[in-house]
Amino acid sequence: MLELLIIKGGNFTDRFSKFNPFVTFLFFILCIASTLIWFEPLFLAAGLLASVLYKIKLEGKKGISYFFKIPLPLTVLTALFNMLFAHYGMTVLFTIAQTQFTLESLFYGMCQGIMFSAVITWFSCYSQVVTSERFMAVMGRFAPNCALVLSMALSFIPRLKKNAAEINDARMLLDSGSNRLSKSVKNFSALLTLTLEESIDTADSMKSRGFCGGRKAYSKYSFSFRDGLCIVFTAAMFLALCVFKALRVSEFLFDPVIKVQNFSIAPLLVYCVFSFLPLIVDFTEDMRWLLLKQKI
Repeated sequence: MLELLIIKGGNFTDRFSKFNPFVTFLFFILCIASTLIWFEPLFLAAGLLASVLYKIKLEGKKGISYFFKIPLPLTVLTALFNMLFAHYGMTVLFTIAQTQFTLESLFYGMCQGIMFSAVITWFSCYSQVVTSERFMAVMGRFAPNCALVLSMALSFIPRLKKNAAEINDARMLLDSGSNRLSKSVKNFSALLTLTLEESIDTADSMKSRGFCGGRKAYSKYSFSFRDGLCIVFTAAMFLALCVFKALRVSEFLFDPVIKVQNFSIAPLLVYCVFSFLPLIVDFTEDMRWLLLKQKI
């Protein structure tokens, strides 16, 4: 399955991103919320695995390198940091200068790192699937002004980086004899000037297009029965996870010892189905295509 994800990596092969923008937006919000709610090792591992595999589905080989660049180092560093500065638990691994370093603090830090990595990876997938255009389609009917402000704010940082790189390249030969501080000040001044000019151009363009007047929200995306079915399924899965959490059918202790308080396979299965939903959609569509291709 991993080879299939690598070979077919790319947005053009991802069927889940073809759903209505509201479906994808709702899924990512609920999936990130469920990752934060279920702070248990098996659930966190399943969430990280699902997010990384979907990242590989979207980017191909870049998704594999992403795992070694962010999730893996973040998990290791968080685990070590928590073990060094949080001293609790009864299973002592080693002692330095009368300070005990325990297995419980190391394991809890590792779970924290996995949770952070899963959330960051889901947000990374969100930025690729729910683009600014699709975000405007979701929020345009409810809060068009707020959606426009958020969309412009989110696009500000990438545009700022692009302008900074262009200014640095353009002034590379002019500032060859200057020191680094002088170069940075001049580049920052040029970047600030360019940003203000672009802001004025954007404001004038919006005013000339009649933004201040009355307008209606427009969306080119249609809402099908499949989209409604996916929304109902996603909401039902998240509601079931919330009910399982409220009933405490599965609990895990980190202090004073690592212990499984309660465990039930039902919430774990629901969580896995919920987290792997994009990959399940893509897999079923691939299998359907192969079956139709064999009939030709």
